[in-house]
Amino acid sequence: MRRWLLYGFIILFSVIWSSGFVAGKIAITELDPFAVLTLRLLLSAALLSPFYFRQRECFRNRQAMRTGITLGILNNAFYLGLTFSALRFIHPELVIVVVSTAPFLTTILAACLSLEPINVYKVAGIATGFTGVLIITGIGSSPVPDVSGIALALIGTVAFSIATVYFQGSAAGISVLPLTFWQSFAGAVVLLPVALLFRPKPGMPSLPTAVAVLYLSVVVTLGGMVLWLFLIRKTGATTASAYHLLNPMFGALLSHFVLSTPIRQQDLVGIGVVTVGLLITINARNRGKNRARAKRRRTLARKPSPAS
Repeated sequence: MRRWLLYGFIILFSVIWSSGFVAGKIAITELDPFAVLTLRLLLSAALLSPFYFRQRECFRNRQAMRTGITLGILNNAFYLGLTFSALRFIHPELVIVVVSTAPFLTTILAACLSLEPINVYKVAGIATGFTGVLIITGIGSSPVPDVSGIALALIGTVAFSIATVYFQGSAAGISVLPLTFWQSFAGAVVLLPVALLFRPKPGMPSLPTAVAVLYLSVVVTLGGMVLWLFLIRKTGATTASAYHLLNPMFGALLSHFVLSTPIRQQDLVGIGVVTVGLLITINARNRGKNRARAKRRRTLARKPSPAS
């Protein structure tokens, strides 16, 4: 794939993923966060079901079902559920910082499972991008946070990193359609009892809330997840995880245009630092691929030619 096209997919993915925070902020003004998550996943599963069940082997492909359900529990139930729960105890800025540690966790997990080697340049790029996230969120000037909130966000982030590495190691060759369907279905089933515990408010939601939930279901859950799985397959778990460092940047920009929040000078500085870190990470991956190709060429050159 051409580099400019890959960059386009990365930016589109980050914009879609970041817009979920803006749409979620609109939706939770009337609905409980767990109700929003459950409705979002149920609707996305319902929208996918006509296309998925049209296939004759929809229930015969046990690997797709098993992998999709596992990813749904890790990504939707644990990651989304726990990070949304963390918002009850700590500020969104701190949740973003904790979630932005996912590239480090993914790098360690991928290396431990021998899926990807640890590259010094890749780690340096992730660390640079994480520094930009700290600048944007302004962590350091905040009061001492609630430990329980940090613990919830951290457990959710670990689940997300495990899901990223699990997909790379177990989902090769599986179509994205059944994976996305089973992810949404499994997440909704796990979160539904939790949503019912909070006793949803009676009555119909307003039009902005309904539009926000519909946007979360169609654009973020379906479109964002398909792009996310595509980028993992194309660039690897570690590099794809680093793309989440862009989320605070686009989150700040989208909040400015949709919610009229001001753009601060530290946002612009942080955006620049995140961009530099991401470029280092992507170039580190390309450097590793070039070295692997050169090593294969040298190996082939040393082999004796077959006897004539």
